[in-house]
Amino acid sequence: MDRDLDLVVAPVGLTPGGYVARAHADHTAPRTPRAALHVESAGGTWQVVVRWECAQPVLNIDGDPTRFVDGVALLVPGTDDAPWMTMGAPEHPVEGVLWQADRARPFRFRAAGLGSVERGAAPDDWRAEAAWADGRWTVRFTLPAWAALDRSRRLAVAVWQGKAAERASLKSVSPGWIDVAEAA
Repeated sequence: MDRDLDLVVAPVGLTPGGYVARAHADHTAPRTPRAALHVESAGGTWQVVVRWECAQPVLNIDGDPTRFVDGVALLVPGTDDAPWMTMGAPEHPVEGVLWQADRARPFRFRAAGLGSVERGAAPDDWRAEAAWADGRWTVRFTLPAWAALDRSRRLAVAVWQGKAAERASLKSVSPGWIDVAEAA
């Protein structure tokens, strides 16, 4: 399955605490307006490739707390009614995988609403291979035995542009769940 995605800006007003909404009220347009998505599944392994424009990659922060790295995440609903924009809800969790440019291994995370993200090591056989060339990132996720994706056959995408100081809730996202049933 191949799909071009028009991304939207994640609404900063949803961020818990109020500071981000005030400090980044001008963050109203996606820094990454488009991404390409390729999804296939064979033998119980999902291959998901995300590509997006990135003129100036940020590969590491060099200990500077004012810098942020590029990243991409895949989000999958834990239940049929899990909302994607709020990172799930108490009775409707989500889970995902996160690649960041400064790490060799991806993270796995779970959430049950805004501010509830729990991040940990991804399973040993999960991989994220990334390459930046000609102003574009390509990240290939290899995800064997992801039960939530096998069940739901839906995912969402989030992209962070480090050069634009995107991090946490400051990101570009798919405008909803993406049906990937035809890829399986």
